[in-house]
Amino acid sequence: MRLVLTQFLRTLKERDEFDRLLPDLLLAMGYVPLAKPQTGVRQYGVDLAAVGTGDDGIEELLLLVIKRGDIGRRDWDNGEPQSVRPSLNDVFDIYIPKLIAPEHARLGKRVILATTGDLKQEVEINWTSYKENKASEAEFDFWGGDRVADLIERYMLDQNLFAADDRTDLHKALALVAESDYDFRDLSRLLLRQLGLNPDGGLKEAAEETRTLIKTLRRVHLASQICAHWARSEGDVRRALWVCERALLWSWHRILMVAANEREKLYPAFAGLWQSYVDAASDYVEVIQPHVVIRDGMAGYGGEGAEIAFVLFEHLGLLASAGLAALSEQDPEDEEQRKLVLANVHAVADLVATLIANNAALGSPRLDGHVVDINLALVLLVISGRIEVAKNWLATLIMRLDYTFRVKRKFPIGTDSLDDLVALDVDGQGDEELQGRLMSASWCLPTFAAWAVLLGLKDSFAMLAEGASSQYSNVCAQLWHPTPGWPTNWYFGGALEQGDTEAPIQIGDFEAMAARMQAFLKIEKYKWQDASPSVELGLFGVDFIACRHFRMPVPASFWYHLSYAGQDAGKQEGIERV
Repeated sequence: MRLVLTQFLRTLKERDEFDRLLPDLLLAMGYVPLAKPQTGVRQYGVDLAAVGTGDDGIEELLLLVIKRGDIGRRDWDNGEPQSVRPSLNDVFDIYIPKLIAPEHARLGKRVILATTGDLKQEVEINWTSYKENKASEAEFDFWGGDRVADLIERYMLDQNLFAADDRTDLHKALALVAESDYDFRDLSRLLLRQLGLNPDGGLKEAAEETRTLIKTLRRVHLASQICAHWARSEGDVRRALWVCERALLWSWHRILMVAANEREKLYPAFAGLWQSYVDAASDYVEVIQPHVVIRDGMAGYGGEGAEIAFVLFEHLGLLASAGLAALSEQDPEDEEQRKLVLANVHAVADLVATLIANNAALGSPRLDGHVVDINLALVLLVISGRIEVAKNWLATLIMRLDYTFRVKRKFPIGTDSLDDLVALDVDGQGDEELQGRLMSASWCLPTFAAWAVLLGLKDSFAMLAEGASSQYSNVCAQLWHPTPGWPTNWYFGGALEQGDTEAPIQIGDFEAMAARMQAFLKIEKYKWQDASPSVELGLFGVDFIACRHFRMPVPASFWYHLSYAGQDAGKQEGIERV
């Protein structure tokens, strides 16, 4: 395990990765960080300060100077202020005499040079000489990659909770991360054991104390980040994002099992998991952006086809859920932060719009479950003010759905089984029994019809209404609505059992459909967003991430509110509503 941790540490950047891990490590060691590192703010040598009791039982002040990689002669003093010696000089010339709070001035001081690598032999004499010259002012310590890995193993993986089975599963996950069809089942087993959960999401035994659960969440975070980094190193940011989603959602599921008055103590640990998801989503967007802006660039520069549709709709859902997650980060009391968040949301919405424009296959869902990704994308487009994009795409989706249902070929199958899809495309032409079975029920049909009402597309609605009454009247249009108690399994993956299915939905008259939707919004038990525990935390985006990750439809009680029929497409009121 120490070797795995050491290799993991070497992959971390100094900023926003290594310096984010160290505060958690110090907390586990019993130290209290005084301030977390801030990019762009001069630190005067000290990247992280913390107060706690040392091994000798005496309270001390730790002053960490954080670097990355091996430290050699050029890193020690190359004339740049960011090199090691000038940073250490700043600690003694400015930070200690000027910036230490009065209540900490009397404490013993220990300067720690922390890095993800090693101290090369060529600078050991420089380090030793520096320590001797400053010995009267502070103690010194060096935390290289091996030392930090040892500390992580001792303090963050203690009490044998990261036992032999967990270590084995983590090693398996890392060994198989490069396999494109690997589903991270080994990591999932590790997470279940760490969180004390059964495969169905229930608790195995009596709940842990809150303090113990905080450590558990940190271990879950560490294990997931090791796997995510390995996936990134293999060039697969998509799977790295998936790992962050799984750790985030299962951790939130576990937190909700704690008494409400105790949950706040767990929020700081959960915040780390959320930030890792945000970082992974940012990496993902950055990597795929150059492909999105090229015609068919996300489809391997090919055209349409079932396999291309799977890839495209997955990326569509990932982008849309990331955009909606970013939206939930805005702080209404911080105008500058809010502007930055909205800029990020609009940037992702632009990518979604470009992805749709450049990939025709996104007009032809092949699985009924692709409605999850379509709903997420439509919600993001509408609330970000891209109404015309949403209208044009929806019109295309409806036209193609109507055509494929009429000819009974290449329609989104209701079973979401890849074997059934292959059977339909290869041998299904003329097989009326197979076609009827795979067309027997549809989420896409009523979803597209309802969105046509919301966006005022009467002609498109009429197309579906005519087809649903004649050529494909055998298709049962249905929607699923979560019922009270839905958060119990929403973040674990079994929420479909806690809801009602509305079926069959009649698609006949435009005004009647609009009235039906308005009447539905008045039913208290279906008001999904009002019952969300994530709202209390200010991270409603977690609910959308769960929709995408566990393939659950975005509840109609949310998007039925997004009516833009007759509104000026230039207005961007959607974000204000959310």
